[in-house]
Amino acid sequence: MRTILVMAGKDLTVLRRDLMALFFIIVFPVLMAVFFGMITGSFNTGSASLSIAVIDEDDSDMSRQFIKGLEKNEKIKVARLDRDEALERVRRGKLTGLVAIPAGFGETAGIMWVEGPAIEVGVDPSRNAEAGMLQGLVMQSMGELVAERFKNPAAMRPFLKQAQQELADAKDVPLILRPLLSQMLGSLDGLMESIEELQDAEADADVDTDSGPGFQIARIESIDVTRQYEKGSQGDLIRKLRSKWDISFPQAMQWGILACSAGFAVTLVRERTQGTMLRLQVAPVTRTQVFTGKAAACFFAVILVISGMVLLGVSLGMRPGNYPFLVIGGLCSAFCFVGVMMLMSVIGRSEESVSGAAWFANIMMAMFGGGMIPLAFMPDFMKTLSNFSPSKWSILAIEGAIWRGFSLGEMLLPCGVLLGIGAVCIAIGVNVLSRTDG
Repeated sequence: MRTILVMAGKDLTVLRRDLMALFFIIVFPVLMAVFFGMITGSFNTGSASLSIAVIDEDDSDMSRQFIKGLEKNEKIKVARLDRDEALERVRRGKLTGLVAIPAGFGETAGIMWVEGPAIEVGVDPSRNAEAGMLQGLVMQSMGELVAERFKNPAAMRPFLKQAQQELADAKDVPLILRPLLSQMLGSLDGLMESIEELQDAEADADVDTDSGPGFQIARIESIDVTRQYEKGSQGDLIRKLRSKWDISFPQAMQWGILACSAGFAVTLVRERTQGTMLRLQVAPVTRTQVFTGKAAACFFAVILVISGMVLLGVSLGMRPGNYPFLVIGGLCSAFCFVGVMMLMSVIGRSEESVSGAAWFANIMMAMFGGGMIPLAFMPDFMKTLSNFSPSKWSILAIEGAIWRGFSLGEMLLPCGVLLGIGAVCIAIGVNVLSRTDG
């Protein structure tokens, strides 16, 4: 065991002196993580334009006027639907939200001192920015109804008379407040009467009266219209993300892992072509110890890359959901790419041929395995091809621990595939190396 550790230490020392290799193993993955994290953003795919459904259960002049107030706003596209269809479209993501106008809305809409039925507003909780925007637009449209009420004082006066009668019959209003409230309602009734007389006079004089107070008042209740995503769909996966770094760091880790694999494959070929391997075999060191030391050095380097990237990601805001599973995923990834390194080292006889072939293989594995396009955003045909890339299973194992919320059973598939790929590649690589160096 001591001999194996000495051999591994030797290879790590050689790696430490290779500045270009260290750049691709350490610096390049960090740059990729920050770059992909910055361009990915917060995954908020919403826009400033809203497509909503309006459910008119009142069908009155005031409700129709309220809807017109929404429709004339350039920020909203309105579809008039029934309740069931509106809910279904919002839950499927075809509409941003809905506004439901209750029965009896028109009787009290725009009258500030009368509590009428509440307007129901529903938006997918994952689109909170749109929810606030929609409620503000509802308040704006309601403000126009208040203005309309003041433009028609004749229609307001019966409600004032009713309020005065209710005040007189109320048992729970303190006696000290009765005169004050009664006087206020009487004054308001007088104001409406004066406005009515003024409007009549202006009408006779043909004066434009298309102006009035712009109050904004409404009672709004939120309803649950949580969008239903199919398990494993892109929307379901995106909902689980807690930080933009959750997806960029597992993606960028692969470049460091691939650099380790290619770098150690090249050093193994270099030692064979320069005679180092032959000199080691003359020394009291077995071929098994040489290969195991090389594999151990590559394994430790991959673990250091993963650990360093996790620490950096956590410092930026990444929050792994399951650290034990992250350790398991990292160990399985390291074992797999040790095998890939052993296989890469026998695909050519010179450093140049192995280096070129190894990096071509790395780019293909990254391209179809999630190193360039995140797995969650891949088109279907690329998702199918990604099954043949070890990078896909490595990213999946790490993402499963960080943000996908994998159970132990779900972790078995990517980890099992990684261990299987690693074992097969190690067996092929060692067999070829033993025959060529024997």
